[in-house]
Amino acid sequence: MPRIRLQETVPFTPQQMYDLVVDMERYPEFLPWCVNGRKFHEEESHFHAEMTVSFKGVREKFQTLDRLEPHKRIHITLLSGPFSNLESEWAFSPAANGCRIDFFIDFQFKSTLLNLTLGPVFSQAAKQMVGSFRNRAVSLYGKHGSG
Repeated sequence: MPRIRLQETVPFTPQQMYDLVVDMERYPEFLPWCVNGRKFHEEESHFHAEMTVSFKGVREKFQTLDRLEPHKRIHITLLSGPFSNLESEWAFSPAANGCRIDFFIDFQFKSTLLNLTLGPVFSQAAKQMVGSFRNRAVSLYGKHGSG
């Protein structure tokens, strides 16, 4: 199972970065492999999410439970989809001149074929996640943020 951990400090506030990650309806605007994202069953402490992703002509949909610690942490677990396992977490903490982002994802597809064909592509996309959100923050908040 691929396990990826990334850490980066960005010149934005934890709230700004948290808000970008929970705004999944906007993912198709800046994540090229994300075709659709939506939230449902929203509560103060969690929501269900559905994402449709497309890699190399293969289109897959999956659902997750996203547990929230507002402006601090998002813990994501699999509800349904092509994975046998999917667990992820975003953590945001204040840092000098901005926010420290800690990102973790652990996943495995149900089928051997998907693991062989999409596993490496999904791993590469996951490794680019923090950078994609940093770039999105720059486009929305400016190069040095507003916090």
